[in-house]
Amino acid sequence: MTNISYRENLRQLCQQAGYLSLPKLAEAADISTWYLSRLEWGLIAQIPLGIMVKLAIALGLTLEELWQQLGEAMPLPEPQTNQPSADEILSLKRTIEALETEYARLQQQLNNQSQQLESQWQQQALEILEPWLLQWPTAAAAAQQNPQWPAQKLLPLTKPIATLLQQWQVEAIAALGEMVPYDPQCHEFIGPGPGPEIGTMVVVRYVGYRRNDALLYRAKVGYAGDG
Repeated sequence: MTNISYRENLRQLCQQAGYLSLPKLAEAADISTWYLSRLEWGLIAQIPLGIMVKLAIALGLTLEELWQQLGEAMPLPEPQTNQPSADEILSLKRTIEALETEYARLQQQLNNQSQQLESQWQQQALEILEPWLLQWPTAAAAAQQNPQWPAQKLLPLTKPIATLLQQWQVEAIAALGEMVPYDPQCHEFIGPGPGPEIGTMVVVRYVGYRRNDALLYRAKVGYAGDG
């Protein structure tokens, strides 16, 4: 095929695709007009494969069709691929494993930090609620025993707080007025009189609390009949 034939074929493809000129085709394909000049001289073998792909897309052809139109009987070159060596594959595998390990570590660290922050926030909230936690059960019991007290109307309003404490795994150490064997680990004797011996039955005057089996506040106890 002569240079004239190469040039005519390229211009014919350009017109068939609706481009007014080769520069317009180059602009549409996002390639330099220099490559089209090389194609006009039949130097298709010197054009990078990526450029030919762009040109084929702009012309609405497959790469094989474009090659047949401009390259006569020249075979389509095979893409150059660099096969990684066994050492490179092993190195890549180790890198991926290291990244996966580091990701898992960071994810666990993030989870731990989240749990710690949540626990700290709950502890701060419990410190703010401390006066209410220690005094409310006694006040509520008094309100229940005296239906005429206006405070009895407030009792249902505290249910959401009780639910929240349950979710935080905060539980009372015995119930108000309950008889329990004295244990200085979780009870505070408030008198009157000398402190009881371990195991002596005492009555709970003010409720104490545990959280996740850890002591928050000791229950205040006294002898039965004292008050």
